[in-house]
Amino acid sequence: MSYLVLARKWRPKTFDEVVGQSTVTRTLRNALTSGRIGHAFLLSGARGVGKTTTARILAKAINCSATEQPNPDPCGECPSCLEVASGSSLDVQEIDGATHNGVEQVRELRESARYNPARDRFKIWIIDEVHMLSSGAFNALLKTLEEPPPRVKFIFATTEYHKIPDTILSRCQQYDFRMIPTRELVDHLRHVANGEKVSVSDEALGRLARAAEGSVRDALSLFDQVLSFGGDTVQDEDLGALLGLVDRELLHAAARAIAESDSLAVLELVERLAGYGADYRNYARELLLYFREIMLVKLAADSSPLLSQVLPDERARLSPLAEVFSEEDLLRAFDVLTRAESELRNSLDPRVSLELALLTLVQLRRLVPFAQLVSRVERLTAGQPALPSSPRRVPAIPASTPTSKPAPGQQAPLPPAGSPEPPPSALRSEPPPEPKPASRSASVSPSGSSPRPEGPIAAAGAAAELLRGILEQIKGRPTLAQPLRGATPRLEGGTLILSVAPDFMVLAEAHADEYREIAATLVGRPQAVRFVSGAAMTSPREADEAPVPPSSEPAATGELEQEALRQPAVQEVLDLFGGKVLGVRRSEPESPG
Repeated sequence: MSYLVLARKWRPKTFDEVVGQSTVTRTLRNALTSGRIGHAFLLSGARGVGKTTTARILAKAINCSATEQPNPDPCGECPSCLEVASGSSLDVQEIDGATHNGVEQVRELRESARYNPARDRFKIWIIDEVHMLSSGAFNALLKTLEEPPPRVKFIFATTEYHKIPDTILSRCQQYDFRMIPTRELVDHLRHVANGEKVSVSDEALGRLARAAEGSVRDALSLFDQVLSFGGDTVQDEDLGALLGLVDRELLHAAARAIAESDSLAVLELVERLAGYGADYRNYARELLLYFREIMLVKLAADSSPLLSQVLPDERARLSPLAEVFSEEDLLRAFDVLTRAESELRNSLDPRVSLELALLTLVQLRRLVPFAQLVSRVERLTAGQPALPSSPRRVPAIPASTPTSKPAPGQQAPLPPAGSPEPPPSALRSEPPPEPKPASRSASVSPSGSSPRPEGPIAAAGAAAELLRGILEQIKGRPTLAQPLRGATPRLEGGTLILSVAPDFMVLAEAHADEYREIAATLVGRPQAVRFVSGAAMTSPREADEAPVPPSSEPAATGELEQEALRQPAVQEVLDLFGGKVLGVRRSEPESPG
């Protein structure tokens, strides 16, 4: 006896066994029960969702001889049901539109429709892929389809609904078949596995269901292939190599590396893909679907039917990633991966193309929203301090692959998109380097274990050394460096007090958190930093001896530039956009009119 594949062996025999089409089957059952049976039915939908199967069940139900009227639950044992199931019925003809697409075949069908059925109640034609009929064939069928003989029924099935002429559509009852949700497909595969006495995990069935993309026939064909490889026991690790499916661990590793802005982990991941001989385009497609699942977990409520597309175990795993990524991050990921999947089709070096796409996603996480930049500039222009960006704490993302490198025993919180990057030393697990001593007698102790000289000269030297260390760390950032140039430092009670020019007070206070962070890195412990205006640090005697400030209307262009550069708003704009001052002119006062 020849082997019968699972897709045929487990083909539904009644409406109750049809998977995922409850709306269609309920309507057909009610029509059979009430006797309101149309003369033409059009079943449309994607491949493998039950169109032809439903057409056969409907034909059996109409002609079932176990009852005197059409039977919504065909017995499957009467001669009519058995002949329909075997394809040998004289009164139920199943043809395909690809080979019977001419006018002559339709004319033969019309002639045959004039005669009564040989034995059953109705003569039924099931035409599969009816969209393949030619225009002439459709036109020849119109009159018969509109006013068929009383004991004739037509059942059409198609995967390309848009190719059916409107004149045909208006003469048929139309039923749209949906794609099968992943959850229902997994349940059906579990039912088949139990019937075949096969040992397989829910994770493996979930991967098969996702690979089938809503098609029951595709899922059973893949399952058949897996059983041919593994026999009665299916190992999870065999699926990827056998079916070319992407390991979910590799998808999770990519999402985690992007969330942590870890470029090295992304490159190591692509190296692993190269070692597996993976299809880079298929990986990009699977990663796009993975980010879609993250979006569903992020936005959909627990009771939402959208979450039925994500397995319960996967929801718990994706929840930390859903909290880290914003909606804007996920939309950028969709855009980058969609373009990458298209470009990989014709790429000369697919590996480099995939690396560039993933590195782009890593860098996109560091973007600052334009609205936030504008807000900071507007606040500085109005003389208000810019709101400091403080990193938010997020749940730890569990490491699932060797590519991620969390600190032992803990997981560092991930900054949101647009937040300033922590200093390099904060990203390393080893303690920060000790600062160089200011002199033989006074130094800044990194741990506080060494005694610090308390004399005024030693304290002044330590403050000056600490200020020099801060300036060295920020020498490439003019917005941070400008307020501290010419500042007078001193230590009071462990607090570093910096006397800055009045023009730079707003800018200095706006970045106070960053100065404290850098100072804490240098001394190896929390370091308080406070700013005071230069006028507050000047004693009465120093005020008397202070030089007279320059005229409020500088005459030279260089003085105008210096005055402009002292404006906090100007410094912020130069730092944000990487610009430079090309020229300065004093604005003319507005006329009274």
